[in-house]
Amino acid sequence: MAVDFTVVMDVRQRFGDRKVDEKESLNETESGLEADAPFVGAERTYAFRCPAVDRSQFALLLFQALGVSTVQTLEINGLTIFGGIPVSVDRNSRRLGSGSDAHTVHSLIARWNGNVMLVHPGVLQDNNLMRIRAAEMTADNLDDFIIDNVVVVFKTRSTRPGIDPGTLSASRKGRKGRKKKAAKAGAKKRRR
Repeated sequence: MAVDFTVVMDVRQRFGDRKVDEKESLNETESGLEADAPFVGAERTYAFRCPAVDRSQFALLLFQALGVSTVQTLEINGLTIFGGIPVSVDRNSRRLGSGSDAHTVHSLIARWNGNVMLVHPGVLQDNNLMRIRAAEMTADNLDDFIIDNVVVVFKTRSTRPGIDPGTLSASRKGRKGRKKKAAKAGAKKRRR
């Protein structure tokens, strides 16, 4: 059975709401979230093809995520991909000097995560729609995060007529069948 892949997204996409109360860092290492990725808003749907996909098999969804503070929704053809887009931030703690009222400052630092998700049989089709949606962090405030390098790896069905996936190829079956027929015909001629 052959395997193929489709690149769904190869340019970083920033999701969320860009609320003014979220500070954009002058130094990327402070927050880790890149401000120059193209902003797409609260949600976006991507069309992609999986030609000759074998719908009876599992597929893999591979992608990178940055700055996800809460699990995000990810759907293919209206069906939720279990696990969604997992959290990709680290808690950073810093002790303050003795003159401060607070002893420790906690902040979240965005980190790139590589993700591998299973796509269950029957979800993928030849033509597909993937929807990514930013979840609410608080009332009227969406999580801001970046997604990049989305790839779907899938098994393909046979494109030649008369061949069932997972069986011997027709040429091998045909050769064995022809050899058996030729051997039988030769045995009949010898008997005569």
